[in-house]
Amino acid sequence: MIFLIVFLLFICSLSGCGTSPEKAEKLDEYPAIFPDYRDVTIPVNIAPLNFCLQDNSEKIHVRFVYNGQTLLKCNGRRKIDIPLRAWKDMLQRVAGSSLQTHVYAKYAGKWYVFRQFDIHVAADSIDPWIAYRLIEPGYELYIHMGIYQRNLSNFECLPIIQNKLTNESCVNCHSFHNYSPDRMMFHSRGRESSGTFLLADGKQYRVNTRTEQSAGSGSYPAWHPSGAYIAFSANSTRQAFHALPGKRVDVFDWESNLAVWDVKNNTMILDARFNTKNEWETFPAWSPDGKWLYFCRAEEKNVPLEIKELKYGLYRVDFDAETGRFGNRIDTILNPEITGKSVSFPRISPNGRYLLYTSSGYGTFPIWHAEADLEMLDLNDYSSVDIQMINSDDTESYHSWSSNGRWITFSSRRGDGLYTRLYFAYFDEAGRISKPFLLPQKNPKEDISLLLSYNIPEFIKGKVELNAYEKGKTLNGETTNLNEIYHVEHFEQENENP
Repeated sequence: MIFLIVFLLFICSLSGCGTSPEKAEKLDEYPAIFPDYRDVTIPVNIAPLNFCLQDNSEKIHVRFVYNGQTLLKCNGRRKIDIPLRAWKDMLQRVAGSSLQTHVYAKYAGKWYVFRQFDIHVAADSIDPWIAYRLIEPGYELYIHMGIYQRNLSNFECLPIIQNKLTNESCVNCHSFHNYSPDRMMFHSRGRESSGTFLLADGKQYRVNTRTEQSAGSGSYPAWHPSGAYIAFSANSTRQAFHALPGKRVDVFDWESNLAVWDVKNNTMILDARFNTKNEWETFPAWSPDGKWLYFCRAEEKNVPLEIKELKYGLYRVDFDAETGRFGNRIDTILNPEITGKSVSFPRISPNGRYLLYTSSGYGTFPIWHAEADLEMLDLNDYSSVDIQMINSDDTESYHSWSSNGRWITFSSRRGDGLYTRLYFAYFDEAGRISKPFLLPQKNPKEDISLLLSYNIPEFIKGKVELNAYEKGKTLNGETTNLNEIYHVEHFEQENENP
């Protein structure tokens, strides 16, 4: 009996008995948590928002409260690991409302409670999967890289392609037709495994998209909504290093142009207006109805000497899906001579109303530009939409819309200025943006320790299923060449504002 009492006292001393969160002293400050999930808006189907305290606390205790009722309690040593099933049930219960989050911490044997903060739970769901590339943020080599897919409702992460299957070539620019995991493409750059990999209608094959007239192989892709075409920019890309502090590297094009690949007939359509030496086009993006192709264009400059004068505007040209030909009309959406900025990565919302893009001081590759921000236009009247909430003092670059148009994902260097991480933001029906939140991780410290950058986030409606054997055979087998190249000449051309 005496032994049992001594044993129980010993257990109590280990578990903190004698001090309790119920008797915690109140602090008039918010907890310093990582990631910062304070007052964010999240989807009803997102993975648990595990977080840690960034201080010398001994223990952490967290309560999620709704309408005065505690729905979930979590304990941990400076970080919490929220049970998946309990989290999902709780979000379903509070969808369209908010959770009050109470964080308790133990310091030197005494409990304290911070000011509560809210987590808003939108009734709008997010696409179940997202694809992205993980890459070392280096400059010369790409020894280890891959394209991965992550289940956003939990922490499952699977590779789509790793470059160990392609003799360590560069794998990049993955794209999906209408968010479908069954129709996708990516490029492989290397001496032995070069080409464009296509998964369509259950078949896998590799195509050489280079033409004698283009600046290079197909680069930045955009699937036409019909799935019949993929627009590419063909880019001859270089990089230059800075000698001054504050700037590491600039990536730029010597030359670039546009082409449209007819997927079914394996033919490339080249329009003379978009294949000139004195104007460089890049970053194509279709309107959801398929009637317009948006793209960025700049006048030729002597780079890298004149790189700060290299500024891309935003344009669009009409397109006939029946013939696969562009029309005569070219509209100027954003003129760099007026804005003084350079445009990259135009992406149109699924309802066709909003255009999201990256704006930077110059150039076409904003990922190393600390001044790069996201901006948005309302295409109903071409007015600017206030989305300053999602920008930071560091780089915001590549971005994508969810299939329902309610969520935006983007990559940012706001964490440490070195590695890009994935953030998500809610965009409501009234056109208002919410505070962004970091991609949830099982271990919240992973985004501190991971020495890889996230790149090109793209939403998908399901998991990509690729047989590893077939994948390797396709990537290292024979390359299919284009059946034919069509050249289109235009003798009349209109340039007007929309």
